[in-house]
Amino acid sequence: MRVHHLTITYEFQLNDLKAISQQANQFTSDITLEFHKGDDSLNIIDVKSLLGMMLLPIRKGTAVTIRTKGKDEKEAIDFMSDLIENYK
Repeated sequence: MRVHHLTITYEFQLNDLKAISQQANQFTSDITLEFHKGDDSLNIIDVKSLLGMMLLPIRKGTAVTIRTKGKDEKEAIDFMSDLIENYK
């Protein structure tokens, strides 16, 4: 399992989240995004789930953890971390 912590620096829109979900599907590894909402509840979203990503209240300034697990987990964590950190 690979883990990467980051803070969202972009205000994602629904189309952005859809594009991220679609790109995550090129990997065989499981990819999850974890973050705490305002009420301190932990949310765990399957990044490959289009519905899950589109319902995700991801906002600029949110601290998130990306986790990957599987055969191509290193490639997946590197790609997804770079994509989310540098999305514009």
